[in-house]
Amino acid sequence: MTLEETRKRILEDDEFVASETKKLQELFKLKKVIRYHFDRTEKHETESVAEHVYAMHVLVHYFLPLEDPNNSLNIHRIYGMIQYHDIDEIITGDKIGYLKTQADRETEALAAQQIITRIPTSMQRYATELLNEYEEQKTIEAQFTKAIDRIEPTFHLYRKEGKDICHFHNANIEDHFKIKDPYTQRFPCIHRFNKVIGNAMIDEGFFTA
Repeated sequence: MTLEETRKRILEDDEFVASETKKLQELFKLKKVIRYHFDRTEKHETESVAEHVYAMHVLVHYFLPLEDPNNSLNIHRIYGMIQYHDIDEIITGDKIGYLKTQADRETEALAAQQIITRIPTSMQRYATELLNEYEEQKTIEAQFTKAIDRIEPTFHLYRKEGKDICHFHNANIEDHFKIKDPYTQRFPCIHRFNKVIGNAMIDEGFFTA
């Protein structure tokens, strides 16, 4: 199937979107493989920030050719922004997006600066440039990266374990879409997945309100 045929089916066929979601989730299973012969045992399934970053790389590989068939976007800057966009959480830890306050965002910005001072000097300038580009959201690469960041949790959560997580946090429909729609709308294929999977999650009882 060509990229154009794939794009057309994504935009027109809900069942195809669901099928592609399941196929992409095959690669997400690597998140659950623990190294050094250990097992991850927990009441509620956890996900590290690094696992989220890995999954974003998976989704870029899928969505970038669909959204940018002319190869006009700088893929190296996209991968770089993905690599660094959450480094503040080394200090702050992760917080659910729709619960963040302006104070939280200011704390995150300071934490990211602190982390940059601790990495090799040869990496600091490029990491700073990428973080600034991502936060300013002025380039199409930054906007694409943000859209990927927003859609990745949907792929992660759309399964039994994810349903348990949604119920644990009393996830609601309004919060789910309000932090995703503004960033996915510019990218038709990403936005289509956001809509189709989101609606399936509504129908299948992922949300408590």
